[in-house]
Amino acid sequence: MAGPQWVPVAELLLGSMGNSDAHQMAEVMNRCTALNMTLSGLTATESPEVSKGYENQALQLIQNGIMIEMNSEMLRTGIEPDLDALSDNAVNAVKEMLGVYNQWLEDNYNEAGSYFNNDFEIEMKGCELATKFVMQMAAR
Repeated sequence: MAGPQWVPVAELLLGSMGNSDAHQMAEVMNRCTALNMTLSGLTATESPEVSKGYENQALQLIQNGIMIEMNSEMLRTGIEPDLDALSDNAVNAVKEMLGVYNQWLEDNYNEAGSYFNNDFEIEMKGCELATKFVMQMAAR
């Protein structure tokens, strides 16, 4: 197995920006949250500082994703959305994605003796882009 049959994060990120697609952007935030949490777990023993950095990025990304969904629903319905429900949806999506990322790493390791392969590194680079985007938005 070469990894999940997902649209690459970078493609989702660019598509969501080009189409102003809030749902796609929220999916990018959730995917990158899950990826950062996966990397945090992977680096926890060897590099606690690096692990904490991934954890902090994950927290910022999921918060951003929930805000995107909240604003989108508010625009769509005109009604104040249920923040707890949106948060639960995001957490559940991230949990599911965590399982997929962990399986991907395990498959990579079993196939090639390394957690990382080209596709996984492309996913990481896409999430680096998404994180930079979030940081720029937060700075405004």
